Amino acid sequence: MKIDRKELAAMLVYISDWCIEHRFGTGMIRNPPEEGLTDGIFVNGNYARVLTCTYEITGEQTYLNEAISWCDYFVKAANPVKTSRGNDAVWWWDIHNNNLYLADTGTAIHALFKAFPHVDAARQQKYLDAFKKFYRLIAEGTDRDPMGRGQAPSPGWIITEGSDAGAFGVGYFKGQLELRPYTVSTATAGAQACAALYKLTGDQIYRKTALDAARWLLKEFNDTGNIPYRIEGKVREKYIFEGLHYSLEGLLTTWLYVDDEEYNSTLRAIAPKILKFVLSAQNESGYWGIEREYDGQRSAFLAHFLHWYYRNIEPDPRAEAGAEKFAAYFLDPRNTARYGIPHLMRVTGFVGLVFASFLYPELDLRHPTDPVPLCDYPVDELRSISQKWSGS
Repeated sequence: MKIDRKELAAMLVYISDWCIEHRFGTGMIRNPPEEGLTDGIFVNGNYARVLTCTYEITGEQTYLNEAISWCDYFVKAANPVKTSRGNDAVWWWDIHNNNLYLADTGTAIHALFKAFPHVDAARQQKYLDAFKKFYRLIAEGTDRDPMGRGQAPSPGWIITEGSDAGAFGVGYFKGQLELRPYTVSTATAGAQACAALYKLTGDQIYRKTALDAARWLLKEFNDTGNIPYRIEGKVREKYIFEGLHYSLEGLLTTWLYVDDEEYNSTLRAIAPKILKFVLSAQNESGYWGIEREYDGQRSAFLAHFLHWYYRNIEPDPRAEAGAEKFAAYFLDPRNTARYGIPHLMRVTGFVGLVFASFLYPELDLRHPTDPVPLCDYPVDELRSISQKWSGS
């Protein structure tokens, strides 16, 4: 990429310093500048991953410490429950006292995977135990309504039969148990989380679940190269990018960690169609959708796909140029805050993860078995560069 790597690294430092300033590691973002969302586990899980990535490229221990503090908080916040088979499982609120929402938990729990190589053996055991119990919740459900609201118990949220086999349900939503296929939970709790759990354990059941989820997602792609946003038995037509954003995250994690040639071949075959859609929908500024609008806030991973495509499918100059245009837009101080960095917390985390992947392929998803090469930029220099965004 022609984008200055030092600028990309400086943006990660900018976001990570913001997390520390707002005491993110306590489990709640203190004094958020614009949004009231302070304890959403998927938002904060993404921040933990950004912090870990920033540590991996700079070697600055403060960033890792903050990420681990949040991971410790997340594990302690798990709520115990018995499954429909009488086994021990855990679940989390997506936002305090809101819902058991599998999609958000699938995103959040990837922070444990990301931090795993950097923590001691005792923490590793706690993180892995929580991860396995979350899978048990998905597979076996609950013996009661875990939220105590009189809703039905769950037999499990993995669909095992019919045309939707492999897909995941929602969790609990709008006051009821929701078992019908949900695109985002299939991507994050299914393909992404289960591929990560397979990487940690080598257990074939997690591999199968990740593959089944990823295959269902691939079947959902339409002729335009996009994937419908499916929830509650309906396709939400107004969400053009959200389903694709999360699906790509799950599909690429499965590609990284589940060595299955049939799946990889299918992904390679459909990737040019996805590329065509992503490029056709990218606006002149370099992003997708409308600034600050709901669906547009959930689109950044399309830029990660462009970078991945260029490196792994075909060195198509259009893919490289699209990724560069995305990065250039956010690095321009005239655009940074206007789009939402750091004021909109979802966007800020997403952009941080994508920039990490630009610096080192799939760094936002990886659990590195070998150290990531450090960028040869002192943190103080990166912090000095980042000041241009604080006044934007």
